[in-house]
Amino acid sequence: MVAGVTGVVVLVVRRLTKPLSLIEEAVTRIGPDGEPPVLPEEGPAEVRAAAAAINRLSARLKSAMDSRMRIVAGAAHDLRTPLTRMRLRAEFIPDDEERVQWLADLAELDRIADSAIRLVREEVEGGPEEVVRLDVLVEGVVAEVEEARCPVRLVDAEPASVRGRPLSLRRATRNLVVNAATHGGGARVAVRQDNGRALLLIEDDGPGIPEALMGQVFEPFFRVDPARHVKIPGAGLGLAIANEIISRHGGRLVLANRPGGGLLQQVELPAVTRDGAGG
Repeated sequence: MVAGVTGVVVLVVRRLTKPLSLIEEAVTRIGPDGEPPVLPEEGPAEVRAAAAAINRLSARLKSAMDSRMRIVAGAAHDLRTPLTRMRLRAEFIPDDEERVQWLADLAELDRIADSAIRLVREEVEGGPEEVVRLDVLVEGVVAEVEEARCPVRLVDAEPASVRGRPLSLRRATRNLVVNAATHGGGARVAVRQDNGRALLLIEDDGPGIPEALMGQVFEPFFRVDPARHVKIPGAGLGLAIANEIISRHGGRLVLANRPGGGLLQQVELPAVTRDGAGG
């Protein structure tokens, strides 16, 4: 009798706790894009109800995020038309100094709109992935930035491969290198492998970032100078875009002030072997 009662209790408890384990499984399977997975609606009534609720939540979250992205992209795109009209009118300002200031402000607004569009595209962009030689990609980016007369130097490039979208990874790498070359007075770039990870290390000798602001560095339009007295062109979206790309590739971007001064930008990505398997 005791064994029979115990068996019944175990079955009842398992049936009651199955929806909780289903929720836990869904949470652990949330991908870099922040969307819960679609669960099969099968099994006992309680499990089907829990799976259906999670699927409805996932669909609503995706719809809300897509709507937000469309609004931002639409607003940024619509800014282009009035900006073009204002730029044409600014060309006819008779005072040379005032005309230059107007054109500089309009150029900054155009960069902000363009960066916002690129950030939105990165959050919703899909497409197939492939095995990418990170060291070769970084060498190309460094050469490209050097051609733009920015101070950058490749100090080490160990062979390292990752799985991802080449254009997105190139965009993230370029943003980080340009960030160090402009705001840090020069960039020293290295690619290494360590325990199944591909590492991209970018050092500079600039002023770094105050520790109190480190938690805000990946926020869109973040600037160290709250007054936005910008001497270097930029919309403040470079780090946000790079962080979004790296996160979607299963990696992470870490920023830290160097003990001797300057900033270290470290990218960690899962390395793969030549056949595409994880390292």
